[in-house]
Amino acid sequence: MRTSRSGFRRRCAFALLAVLVWLAVPAASASEFRRKSWTTEQGAPADIWALAQGRDGWLWLGTGNGLYRFDGVRFERFEPPADESFRSNNITALNLLPDGTLWVGFYYGGASVIRDGHVRSFPPGTAFPGGMVLTFAQTPDGATWAATEGGLARFDGREWKIAGSDWGYPAPRADWAIVARDGTLWVTTGQTLMSLRSGANRFEDTGLTVTTYAVAAEAPDGTLWLSDRARGTRALPGLDAGGRLSSVAAAPQETRYAESYRLLFDRYGNLWGSDAGKGGVYRVADAARAASGRSLTPQDVAEVVDRNGGLVSDRAVPLLEDAEGTIWVGTNIGLVSFHRNRLLVPGNIVPGTASTYAMAVDREGAAWLVNGGAVWRMNGVDGEAMARGLPDISGALFDATGTLWLIGRESLFRLRGGVPDPVALPLPSAPTKVNAMAFDGRGNLWLALAERGLYRLRDGNWSPLDAAIALPAVAPTALASDAAGRLWIGYPDDRIAVLDGDAAHVHAGGLRVGNVTTINAAGRDVLIGGELGLARLREGRIQSLVAGDDEALCGISGIVETAAGDLWLNAIKGVVRLDAGEVAAAFERPGYRPAYRLFDYRDGLPGVAVQAAPVASAAVDAAHRIWFLTNQAPAWLDPARLSGNLLPPPVEVLSLSANGARYPLTATPRLPQGTNNLQIEYTATSLAIPDRVRFRYKLDGVDADWRDAGNRREASYSNLRPGSYRFQVAAANDDGVWNAQGASAQFVIEPSFFETKWFYAIWVLAVLGLAAILYFWRVRLAIERARLQLTERMRERERIARDIHDTLLQGVQGLLLRLQAVVVGLPADDSRGKVLQAAIEQARQMVIEGRDKIIALRGEDPRHTELAQSILAIGENLASTHPLAFHLTTEGQPRVMLPSAVDEIIDIVGEAVRNAFVHSQGTRVDVHVAYRRNALNVHILDDGRGIDAAAMQSATRLKRWGIVGMRERAEKLGSRLVLRPRAPAGTEVVLSVPCRAAYPETGRFSWRRHVREQRPDSDPH
Repeated sequence: MRTSRSGFRRRCAFALLAVLVWLAVPAASASEFRRKSWTTEQGAPADIWALAQGRDGWLWLGTGNGLYRFDGVRFERFEPPADESFRSNNITALNLLPDGTLWVGFYYGGASVIRDGHVRSFPPGTAFPGGMVLTFAQTPDGATWAATEGGLARFDGREWKIAGSDWGYPAPRADWAIVARDGTLWVTTGQTLMSLRSGANRFEDTGLTVTTYAVAAEAPDGTLWLSDRARGTRALPGLDAGGRLSSVAAAPQETRYAESYRLLFDRYGNLWGSDAGKGGVYRVADAARAASGRSLTPQDVAEVVDRNGGLVSDRAVPLLEDAEGTIWVGTNIGLVSFHRNRLLVPGNIVPGTASTYAMAVDREGAAWLVNGGAVWRMNGVDGEAMARGLPDISGALFDATGTLWLIGRESLFRLRGGVPDPVALPLPSAPTKVNAMAFDGRGNLWLALAERGLYRLRDGNWSPLDAAIALPAVAPTALASDAAGRLWIGYPDDRIAVLDGDAAHVHAGGLRVGNVTTINAAGRDVLIGGELGLARLREGRIQSLVAGDDEALCGISGIVETAAGDLWLNAIKGVVRLDAGEVAAAFERPGYRPAYRLFDYRDGLPGVAVQAAPVASAAVDAAHRIWFLTNQAPAWLDPARLSGNLLPPPVEVLSLSANGARYPLTATPRLPQGTNNLQIEYTATSLAIPDRVRFRYKLDGVDADWRDAGNRREASYSNLRPGSYRFQVAAANDDGVWNAQGASAQFVIEPSFFETKWFYAIWVLAVLGLAAILYFWRVRLAIERARLQLTERMRERERIARDIHDTLLQGVQGLLLRLQAVVVGLPADDSRGKVLQAAIEQARQMVIEGRDKIIALRGEDPRHTELAQSILAIGENLASTHPLAFHLTTEGQPRVMLPSAVDEIIDIVGEAVRNAFVHSQGTRVDVHVAYRRNALNVHILDDGRGIDAAAMQSATRLKRWGIVGMRERAEKLGSRLVLRPRAPAGTEVVLSVPCRAAYPETGRFSWRRHVREQRPDSDPH
């Protein structure tokens, strides 16, 4: 969201109020190192007796109450696994090996080793000496040595063994052990200094006597230094493993000055010591100059830091330089770091002791500083006092002749021969505040007076700006001259003008810096600094650079441009460096947010840029050092000697918490169903300036791109869907060097049942099933509706067919009977008989055609009605010539039948029907056809005189071939034929044909059907 300019002005105004805060804060003395402390009140453990750092960047702290690690922000206690433990919580020694193995030594003796998160302990005894463990050391052969109050021991990778006569080590104790760059192991025994050359198996006595608890350290040039309570701290120049010293080595004095618990050389050659006598920490800035062999004296010490000097406690013991060059000191109530400052305050300036400061650079390129009434000319980094006893000075400027002009409170001076020469101000009778001062090309001094306007000193006389010159009427806020001698004038409300002699030109368009506070016109471009940002005037065109909501470019009071085009800005938040490429991009591409480097109190800057200064608050000297004037003191840096932090910070994902529960990251955590709040903690172990470490992270599947987390070390997510996730995090150190590989962690959120693939599959199937049910229901409704319509139609057609059959066909049948009777009564030679016979045949054909029409009218498939219609035709034909009525009924759904079976069945039934018509002497014949699943059953019944059972048995003998033929055909079909008399009168013929013989095979075999086929039909009566 775009912030309004008025809102941005308010934020810049609040930032400017920080100046007043700085004025109220007591400043410490200048130092090459910035101190930062963590006390027990801030979560630091107490009684820190040992420090170590591994490749993962964590700072390990051995304390009187256990083992801790520190990432620069948080302290975390190490807890062994549940079934493992340390021998004691009182830890006195630590040593981190390159492979990540951590050795821990204890106050009450014994050691433990931590490897891959597991703890293994070694109690004191026959293999490990007793007494407090003081230190560990690893020799080039991979062996680890332990120095304890009870002796010296060696670990070969499998077990510890106490070093004794077998190693040529006779001492009962070992106070310190150190491995030099050449692989030599040096050990202080409480009596003497001994050495073990690399690859040797016996110690050599150097003959140099030491006291108990003597410690040693190796300087960057290889010189061994020693400290004990007898001769303090001294170098052993030229000492070799055999104990031979340089022939020019000075003899140490008997002194306890600088007697140290620990010694440490940093990468810059400083010697650090934790003072065992007076307490605190001391630093020797150039130890090589004191490496003659004599004992250190107070004159050798560049800095002593104790409780009075800002150390949290005088009881300081362990010292460590980390991978980024920060010095760490452990005390009994907390931890202290010493970070090398990039900006330095001259040693003769005490920050915060003066109400105003001033700065100028002379023609030779030397910086002049005005502080507390004294004027200093800086020769290198040392200052020479040029004048004293001056009043408060707020501005200083050299003229073309090399004279230093000084602006004070309502006063103006020229410094000549170290003596201030007062110069009257333009309006001596009125209170005057000088907003700005500058010299033009003609050597005239210009002053911008608040509420008074612009005045010029020429030939010793003051005159206001000529009213004829077209310049704004308000008082200027900034002045500067360019190489051509023109005077550049800055005004409030985004206006700037140039005065060349009596000609003036005002530039206003495109300037967006608010009130102009400084101008640099010494280069190709005119650079303009203001309360809200930076601008440049190039070839008559003004381009403004405003860093959006970022306040880094607020309150610029000094601008320096290097030969390479880099810009250094003295601003309200600190010193800002813009590389030349970023400057070009920012001015040429509107909306571009330039990358910059901010130097502030964390880099040694004392305060913030002085505001409303009469002259620019930034300048460069002949040595290309850039000087900055702040509200606390002047400071300088050398851009050519700036050492960046090139070490990418190790990154680690620490923990994962969900719904209040914490999950270990040793394996892929599986979070429970319903997880909706997730927090992921991560860190980067860059210890130089931890609060400048920046992070970015993303969650695959959720974040399309990296999220900028600033220096926040926790990511939060909510409303995550079930599934597998991968969290990635990367970090940059205080100099913007990114660890692109970063760290990652995977986790799984278990789905609820209604969120599983099975549920979705079931849901999809259910929807498809419901859709299918609805579809088939609609289809069924449509079919039922069509069936009802068709049934109604068929019923109407059947009614019509019945009416035709019962009226027309029956009438024709009756007519045929009468005509047949007439034909029978005519003589054989009567010609009318032939005519009547032809008519009878024609009528019979009409009956057959009528029957076919009735079948078509009923809509029946001939394949389904062939059997019934054939039986009906037989019966009706016989009924037309015999005085018996014929009726046919069916049961079940007619089925397609085998043609061979139809023929045989028709023959059997036809024979039975003919017998009934011819021999029964009854009144009616009934045929019932039943289509069943397992069989086809046909019943033929008459109400005649019946059949004799004995005659049926002797049908063959009596030559009743019709009955014999019926039985033979039934046997051929595999069917059952029954002929029997019917009570009270008549005959019944039952034909039962199995479905396999009557119907075509459907292709599927059913054992139930097979069983039914094998079961005989029950007697119908």
